Amino acid sequence: MQLDGLDRAIIVALEDDGRRPFRDIARDLGVAESTVRSRVGRLQERRLIHITAVGDPLQLGVDAAAIILVRVRPGTVSRTAGTLARLPYVRFVGTSFGQADIVIQTVHSSVKALHAFVTEELPGLCPDITSTETFQLAEVMKSSWDWREWFALSEGEAGEDDAGGNPAGSRGRAARGTHATNE
Repeated sequence: MQLDGLDRAIIVALEDDGRRPFRDIARDLGVAESTVRSRVGRLQERRLIHITAVGDPLQLGVDAAAIILVRVRPGTVSRTAGTLARLPYVRFVGTSFGQADIVIQTVHSSVKALHAFVTEELPGLCPDITSTETFQLAEVMKSSWDWREWFALSEGEAGEDDAGGNPAGSRGRAARGTHATNE
């Protein structure tokens, strides 16, 4: 799905306040409220955006947050990533190239719970894991869901790469990870 300027403007408006009334967004963008409502519905149905609260785990009482690089046996990346994605304390799962096959972010009630997860639970749940490397977070310096700057940057890139001004390219792919705040 290609995102046009109106889709991007709606995403930016929701990023500022995910509970903002559609009529206010419509007024600011000069379109009908029904247009905003249908566009948001379409973006959500296609899983391009999710309206949710995004918090800093370390400020919300999580005592141990970590990024874990996971290596698995060849041919088992999808199955292992799927298993990890179903765990409630695993907050992010992505497949990768290079040093890790899978990258996850986890949150735990204590360092002891994080240690038990890495040393006992992971091997039991995912027998195809060959090794892990864990980076415990001490402080979150940036966790950005600011799409305004990305859209502006990608506009410039598209202008350089695509003489036709086609909004597909990198913007269409990047929007799949879009999150607006507060539902």
